[in-house]
Amino acid sequence: MRNCELRAVGAVAVSEARPTADWDDGALNPGSGATLPENARHSVTRRERASGAETAESSRRSETLTAIETVRTLPTNRAVFAHVRILHVMEGAVEVETERDIRRLMPGSALALGAHQWCAIRPLPCVRMWTIYAHEEFIREQMAWFLPEATRVRSGLHPHEWDGGPLVLVPGLPTLRRVEPLWRQMSVLGRGADTPEMVAIRTVELLAQWMGIVVPVFLAPDAEPSRERTWAPVTGRLTAFSAIGHVGRAVQLLHERMDEPWTTTTLARAIAISRTHLTRQFVSGTGIAPMRYLAEVRLTEFSRLIEESDCSVAHAAKVVGWTDPRTASNWFHRRYGMTPSQYRLNPHPHTSATSAA
Repeated sequence: MRNCELRAVGAVAVSEARPTADWDDGALNPGSGATLPENARHSVTRRERASGAETAESSRRSETLTAIETVRTLPTNRAVFAHVRILHVMEGAVEVETERDIRRLMPGSALALGAHQWCAIRPLPCVRMWTIYAHEEFIREQMAWFLPEATRVRSGLHPHEWDGGPLVLVPGLPTLRRVEPLWRQMSVLGRGADTPEMVAIRTVELLAQWMGIVVPVFLAPDAEPSRERTWAPVTGRLTAFSAIGHVGRAVQLLHERMDEPWTTTTLARAIAISRTHLTRQFVSGTGIAPMRYLAEVRLTEFSRLIEESDCSVAHAAKVVGWTDPRTASNWFHRRYGMTPSQYRLNPHPHTSATSAA
């Protein structure tokens, strides 16, 4: 096992999310999957059946799309997912093996893979990525809405043409950096007090803004620009020029010194601006408040330690700055739907090299 003190250079190290899948219906349902015993199923009333169906449908809708920031330093098994995965490389490099081939991805590139297909990831030697997990029916319907004229789309990229095989796109690193604040907001949806309706609405809003930035990547070179005014939710830089330095320094401090007992006040003092000014600029630049950002930084590093080392939960929590391991476990459960111990004992469905060959 790797030493649990290991940190990835240049980025906070995190474990790749592994949402568990409900293999009966393919719905994204992390942490669920409980079924009634066979001898009890016939006693379920019509009202209970309806209630259960509504709950399952509500759960499916609320978990239709999620984004997870990851840094990997170790290769993964050939994992099978019941939903579409879209990997975006931000730093480092990675080889992604699928049933069809092996692709090497560099910063600024992305790879989409359809549901129920395995892939394995090999960092070269370390990679930071944003991985999007999407319900296949939902993402195909939305992409068809965003790309209404198939004749204007590059061959094979329209959702009605894509066969679900590995699809590599190169939006470019500047483009992915513009999208990153949207993914970060997407990653914390549903983990607060928001209603299911607001989570669903916000999910579609963020997806629309994301597509507004990257849609040129999908268009054919000879696609003529629309003569009408194009709806562009993001028309320029997402942060004010005066905010880049302060926000960048604050983010750097939280990554490099996550184990310190930060507050918004101490962070503002460290970069010599007011607490109010820091909060306003930080939310504008990253999509979330400073202390929520710190919690996410700690959680992703804690997750990597749970994934890639054998150190105890208490020690992993201490390494990232949580003095109480229960705090770490609670945050972990909110993201993955299970405790760290359950996560370690719950291998994700995967195929062996022999069976996949």
